Amino acid sequence: MPPDLVIFDVDGTIHDTFAWWHPVISKGVAEFASQTGLSLPRPEEEFANQVVGMSDAGVWAPFLPDAEKHRWPELRALVLPMEVAEISAGRDYLFPGMRELLLHLRAIGVGTALASNCRSEYMAGLCAGQDLGSLTDRQFCLDSPGVECKTDMLRLAVAVTGAKRPVMIGDRENDQIAAREADMPFYWRVNSRCSLSGVSGHWQGDPGGLLGLLGLPGISGAPGEAGSRPTS
Repeated sequence: MPPDLVIFDVDGTIHDTFAWWHPVISKGVAEFASQTGLSLPRPEEEFANQVVGMSDAGVWAPFLPDAEKHRWPELRALVLPMEVAEISAGRDYLFPGMRELLLHLRAIGVGTALASNCRSEYMAGLCAGQDLGSLTDRQFCLDSPGVECKTDMLRLAVAVTGAKRPVMIGDRENDQIAAREADMPFYWRVNSRCSLSGVSGHWQGDPGGLLGLLGLPGISGAPGEAGSRPTS
């Protein structure tokens, strides 16, 4: 049966973080180097994009030398306001069709939730600056009560909504692991950072494709496009 709750990862799944992350982290690293006197190279774009979707030290420590990696909270404190300012400046950073998809899921009675490895300040920026607070029913991050990891977010989403047929949509291995641990189907958003060779449950990013995978009606009222089944 089709799902009654769709849980989305955010960065790289429905939000195009890659459209702004590299210039923001590059500016932040340069300012941090100026303030601390550290010699920090400008991050390469591919290297910078590899941390998207990770959590805490996994996001910030890679930009610091080994002897200074423990200072990642300082770098985060400097760059986080830059991130929030960027996603709150009025530009739409959601991938094409995502607003329509989220509104359609609500219209057909399917619940939606966000599960992100970010912290509350960034999540608040997404909810206000990208309208995700009004476009989704529930939002969970690492600062949510009772949450220590993404698996907790998925279990909490199910508990508070009473969902019987939840599914998870994500673009990183940690999303797939969380879905497996929470015992729910998982669908991959196709991306260039994770090898999906031989993996089923691919989603190319178009609303019709995802609706077809989930067995839900298309936005036009017609059935969604057919696709492969999910992995767990």
